[in-house]
Amino acid sequence: MTNANAVPDTKQGARPDSAKRVKKSAVTQLDTHIGNELRQLYASILEEPIPDRFLTLLQTLEDESTTTKPGGKS
Repeated sequence: MTNANAVPDTKQGARPDSAKRVKKSAVTQLDTHIGNELRQLYASILEEPIPDRFLTLLQTLEDESTTTKPGGKS
């Protein structure tokens, strides 16, 4: 007598554990590489000086916020 609910031992398209590890390892290596490249790109941007026009704008906004009374009235 056979059990109709029995699950077959092998599945079609199933990968061996070693293939899964290789794929996971490749994905991990790719993630690491992309992360390193992005860090390198953004590190160089962070080292750039802030343009004078932005510093002037920030100073103007800060001055306006300190001279404005609570409630938006000067």
